[in-house]
Amino acid sequence: MKRIIYGFFILSAIGRADEHTDRNAIQNIVEALNTDGRSVDGKEQLPTLFTADADNELARLSDLDKQLTSHNTPWSEVTKPRIVVRSIRFITADVALVDAVNTQYGSTILVRRIPVLVVMRREATGWRIASFRVMVDVMKLP
Repeated sequence: MKRIIYGFFILSAIGRADEHTDRNAIQNIVEALNTDGRSVDGKEQLPTLFTADADNELARLSDLDKQLTSHNTPWSEVTKPRIVVRSIRFITADVALVDAVNTQYGSTILVRRIPVLVVMRREATGWRIASFRVMVDVMKLP
């Protein structure tokens, strides 16, 4: 009986270790989106991070960032927008939902957030982005 109980604890620890490794891999993929690897026009979007059939709105997020930071306000110091992971939920062993926000801080805006939903899928080469959705309907801002 003790062997069964110890076996259960060992298997649950192994499962948690794999989930921890997966969370770190997913976090690293999302962090890679913050690099300067994406171009201004959105065409070169770090293709190794996405699946072949990915639904990708990274260019739309870049356009929203440009619209929001194009205002000429004196004495404003604004950070570069960064995608920050809020939560990672595993739907299956090979699919995860990532709730994230594109966050920007500044002296006059304090904080600006654009919500993002990322669907990750495990492939033979590792975790890849299957869908990147901007959760804001506004395309033209005043």
